[in-house]
Amino acid sequence: MNSLGYELIVISACVLGGVFLRGGLGKVSYVVASVLISGTVESAMNLLNISPFAQYVVRG
Repeated sequence: MNSLGYELIVISACVLGGVFLRGGLGKVSYVVASVLISGTVESAMNLLNISPFAQYVVRG
């Protein structure tokens, strides 16, 4: 598995975790919580058979 296409996921997890894009200030615990929440939402969307295009919109 390659990591192509994960840039948007990583940036959105950092922004949701409270990291400033210009300064890089933030807490790792907030980013970890953001990743866990976004992973839970993504899993729920898969279980509910939501189309991949709608998942991409929700993720972005």
